[in-house]
Amino acid sequence: MAMETVINSRDQWLAERRRGIGGTDISALLGLNPWKTPLDLWLDKTGRARDAGSNEEAMYWGSVLEDLVAKRYAEVEGLRVQRVNRMLVLPETVAIANIDRAVVNPEISGIVRVKPDGHRLTTDRILECKTAHALAANRDDWGEPGTDQVPEHYWLQVQWYLGITGARVGDLAVLFGGQRHCIYTIEAEDDLFSDLVHEANAWWSEHIDTDTPPEPSTEDECRRLWRSHTAGKTRAVDVTVFETARTLAGLQAEIKRLKAQASEARAELMKAFVDAEAIEYQGRRLATWKQSKPGRKTDWKGLAEFLGAGPEYIEKFPTENEGARVLRLNPKAFD
Repeated sequence: MAMETVINSRDQWLAERRRGIGGTDISALLGLNPWKTPLDLWLDKTGRARDAGSNEEAMYWGSVLEDLVAKRYAEVEGLRVQRVNRMLVLPETVAIANIDRAVVNPEISGIVRVKPDGHRLTTDRILECKTAHALAANRDDWGEPGTDQVPEHYWLQVQWYLGITGARVGDLAVLFGGQRHCIYTIEAEDDLFSDLVHEANAWWSEHIDTDTPPEPSTEDECRRLWRSHTAGKTRAVDVTVFETARTLAGLQAEIKRLKAQASEARAELMKAFVDAEAIEYQGRRLATWKQSKPGRKTDWKGLAEFLGAGPEYIEKFPTENEGARVLRLNPKAFD
């Protein structure tokens, strides 16, 4: 029987959510989340994700607006909602859930509780609260209120929570631009949830249990995954990688040639300006060449000397950064 996990602090919540795949994780796992990739998910679950700085401001407003969105939903629908301050865990799987609100159904229970199995709720309806930019409502991924046409990652999140809680309907209440409140309704799809759980379990076994990262898909992800090199180490590669390197070398040579052409063209254009601010052709303004506003920056060495500390004083307060890995090709290798 699964144990209920009571969350008493954000640190505990972060630690608990690393134990499994949550509602915001499932779309990332499938490569369908616009903000998180499978590699991001792996870095997070293995504790390798770097602290991006304090998110207290975002967390504060997220909490405040979630309460307002939920309150408005209850007013509009004439329903009672309540928090469920527990991490819900589906037994024998990596599926976990921390829902925004449960919707009270008096015919089932006057208060929503977690059943003894540790994941199902004594209700048939849940609520997720979101905020979005005012213009988002006009995009194709948001349909008419009352439908289930919402962005795919939100739809998957609700399906994940429905499957874990046993609820049959999930409402997604969205506040667009702080002015327009809309409600979307999503019905549970049991077969889909079973497939999602299978994918999550397989992904966890392949990447978390074996500590093997998912294949990076972008240059940025490669840099994040392999931040440094091993001195003296060389790897032999196959012909596919060789051809990729040849292609990149050709592209870099073409970029260099185009940059040189662009520099020559800029020089010719500048000659036409002389001391003018703009140039025109048959009444059409082609370009401007204006002096930018003067900028200012602190001369720390000068300041140290002014204070009588001497420029060597600055060396006592060094700042360090992590050296970035630089990719350089050997053009002669492709001759």
